[in-house]
Amino acid sequence: MDDIFELARTGDAGRLQALLQAQPGLVNARDARGNSPVLIAQYRDKKEAVDVLLAAGPELDIFDSAAIGRSGRVAEWLDRDPALLEAKSSMGFSPLALAAFFGHPDTVRVLLERGADRKEAIGLAAMKGRIEILKLLKEHP
Repeated sequence: MDDIFELARTGDAGRLQALLQAQPGLVNARDARGNSPVLIAQYRDKKEAVDVLLAAGPELDIFDSAAIGRSGRVAEWLDRDPALLEAKSSMGFSPLALAAFFGHPDTVRVLLERGADRKEAIGLAAMKGRIEILKLLKEHP
């Protein structure tokens, strides 16, 4: 049987789609570290796998939402729990760091407007060459 996390890592969109058709609830699975298949696929830059997973309607936590640029969902999480602004994912990254690393300017703006700490995000955006994100991080007070 296919493992959803392995398929997310390898980016096998066809097998992933077949697995989700057979077992739709797997889209909300979490690995031992609490990572979703969406986040695993996003980290591995497997866009087709991310698209297949998102089409299956997963429950996105704040880290998933920040990593894929779902700004509205990030705002909803922060409305419910403002402390999530500085929370760390199982891999040690804040929502702002994830949004900056993956290049989502609208999500970066939402997080900065809520008062997110820019330090970690600056280095990650620079590492990925995200010039637009670096400008946002520099311009925001």
